[in-house]
Amino acid sequence: MPRVALPTLGEQIGDLRPAAVRNFWPLDPGPSDTGHSMGALNTLSWRDHLGRGLAKWTRRRMIAKASRVEWVSYHVPKTAGTSFRSALRQAFGPARVFAVYDGSCGILTRGEPIWLPGSASIVHGHFRPHRRHDQLFPHGKRITWLRDPVERAWSLLNHTLEVRNNGALFQLVETEFLDRGVTDREQIFKSLIHRRPRFFCEYEAHYQSLDLEFFHFIGCTDRYEEDLRRLSETMQTPLAAERLNRGPDKRPTPSLNGKELAVFDEEYRIYERLTKARS
Repeated sequence: MPRVALPTLGEQIGDLRPAAVRNFWPLDPGPSDTGHSMGALNTLSWRDHLGRGLAKWTRRRMIAKASRVEWVSYHVPKTAGTSFRSALRQAFGPARVFAVYDGSCGILTRGEPIWLPGSASIVHGHFRPHRRHDQLFPHGKRITWLRDPVERAWSLLNHTLEVRNNGALFQLVETEFLDRGVTDREQIFKSLIHRRPRFFCEYEAHYQSLDLEFFHFIGCTDRYEEDLRRLSETMQTPLAAERLNRGPDKRPTPSLNGKELAVFDEEYRIYERLTKARS
């Protein structure tokens, strides 16, 4: 007897995918771009097609929301960023200020879009400046606050020792100093300057290639109240000048010798260049 081809299970039960998916991605992909039929191993499943489609749609939505952002605020650690974020939230309302202090920092630092709530008109956080931000935030005016490099480094170390949880810096301090019984902060500070200066050279790492035109406003923490008033006029909104996140340790910044200060030479060059002609 001649063999009769039995229908496959798929032919028996039909295509169970949602109608919208069936319309966009039929099971039979048809001929490939080269004119040859694609084998089963070389075709994307409807789930893969759906996943790719959703990823593209999500990215378009993120870019669309970013285009509505009015202000982009770069919070360099220990430059009054917590105080400034509070001032923004008081002035504009919490819903309009989106804080970025998690894994999204790395994404924005690479110049890629992140999820933003529809209400966000200000983005503020520990992400670093990127040249693509002028395209990602086409209507966003860029703000940053800078601080004397040695004072900032000393404050960063004190903050790290107080919260005992500040990423790679605390892990290094704990392993190399605290676990060995070294607790003198000035000794730890000067040792890190010689051995691991990268932890303190934020401007050299992320601001060296930037010019004044990149920023709409650059403020200095040593004249925080004065510069905040200038920014209030620019933003046309009063900003509160309260100071937050100040650690309990008020020891003055240690005096450094010439060799120690030389580590910060490039930091000071960038700091002075960016703060010389303030908006």
